Amino acid sequence: MKFCKKTIAVIIAAAMLALCVPVFGVTEPEYPEVPEGYDGYITFGVSAIMMGWCYLLDPVLVPVHEGETLAAVTARAFDEYGIEYTANGTVEEGFYLTGVACYEKDPMVPGYLMEQILAYPEWADEQFGYNFGGWTGNFVDDNMLSAYEYCDQAGWMFMEDDVAPMDGADVFTVKPGSVYTWFFSIYGWGMDYGVSDGWGSFPVFDNPMAGVSRTEVSRVLALVSADIELVEYAFEHAEDELMALLELFYSPESSQEELDAALAAFLEALGLGGEYEPGDVNMDGKLDSADALLIMRCAMGVGSLSGAALELADYDGSGVVDMVDALLVLRAAM
Repeated sequence: MKFCKKTIAVIIAAAMLALCVPVFGVTEPEYPEVPEGYDGYITFGVSAIMMGWCYLLDPVLVPVHEGETLAAVTARAFDEYGIEYTANGTVEEGFYLTGVACYEKDPMVPGYLMEQILAYPEWADEQFGYNFGGWTGNFVDDNMLSAYEYCDQAGWMFMEDDVAPMDGADVFTVKPGSVYTWFFSIYGWGMDYGVSDGWGSFPVFDNPMAGVSRTEVSRVLALVSADIELVEYAFEHAEDELMALLELFYSPESSQEELDAALAAFLEALGLGGEYEPGDVNMDGKLDSADALLIMRCAMGVGSLSGAALELADYDGSGVVDMVDALLVLRAAM
């Protein structure tokens, strides 16, 4: 699509006028002071929601060094919270998380996913000539949730925000402000969590996890848990909203709209109302390239925004989130 200079000028002028109109939303709790010797915080959690067991470690803030690997952060976080784990390799080389302490024994896999798992061996046999990936139900009773337990495909993976990187945890460096989640996948190497296409080896199915982000909820829960006064206030004044948010957060069948609404209700109950300027999609109080990237991903159909974030993404007020919005936000950030 081509734009003449006059058209671009009109769009930019309209966008600048739009900056005068605040969009109301909710603000997150503030990060605590970074401990001496560290460069920032990440949000860190361990999920087993596909097994019906919520999080083995709810999202928490972990201080990190600049350039630190996820393997190093993982080992330190598990030690700090007293969580037993097993891994192949070392933090420095070949780190692969194989097991995390878990005292649950009876899985409650969502019906839609169990249907896919049970049907997969026959589908794979027809497509590739081999039978692999079935549900076994077998596990070692050692209070650890380990790779290949319960299902031939089971194993631990990690994601940064809503993306599962291809690098190993021993070489993948963390970025302060991001959310890192280890998750126990039992179908399609992350396909069950909506962060993988199964590399073409699994049939596409109607997956309620696809396109649903838990990043903001994870970050807020970690920020709240880091402030004891805020925790006490939450249980005194926002317990119903917190419980409703957690119920949706732990359910793989929750929609983005439900999560966004529950998060907004919880923050409002905490008294954290606020307003954002157009383009501040991640609602961190400033326009930067991160906002432009989120808008670009939404415009290209490779990411999704909803609620207040979607409204903020329409920077030029055209009613459509497109590449023009992303470009304008990037220009404003520069």
